[in-house]
Amino acid sequence: MPARRPSRSKSRAATRGGGSPPPPMPSSFPNARSSGLFSATKDTKFIDWAVMNGGIVGHWIRVTIYKCPVGAAKITIAGPTAVFLDARVAAHGGVSLTAAYRSVYYEVVVEDEDMRMQPSVQLFRKYPTDVIAGTLITPGDFGQTVA
Repeated sequence: MPARRPSRSKSRAATRGGGSPPPPMPSSFPNARSSGLFSATKDTKFIDWAVMNGGIVGHWIRVTIYKCPVGAAKITIAGPTAVFLDARVAAHGGVSLTAAYRSVYYEVVVEDEDMRMQPSVQLFRKYPTDVIAGTLITPGDFGQTVA
């Protein structure tokens, strides 16, 4: 099981295979991709993001989940969460939608160093056993945005 270490920016870093520490996290990321706005049904209890490193070397990613109230600025409800992903390794995380985090619309933003990172999002009634059918946002659905 990968070890994790906290840092001052609410990040989590998985160590590389063999126990060696990951390289330093970059101060900025050249790519930022958005899930776009999506809505959650009343029975949605959990938003889960996942990212697969489809590249041949390890890279850092940073993921932030927002609630997006209509007529107001979006509000961070989870993250930014930074994770180092070795090549061909996936990571995931998410947020439980308590009353404080409920909204009509949400957005997941993934910042990365390599366009071979493959983000996705799913909604759950009960995590991890009851995914809500039809809620998968695939890597192809994510659009490039400004970080």
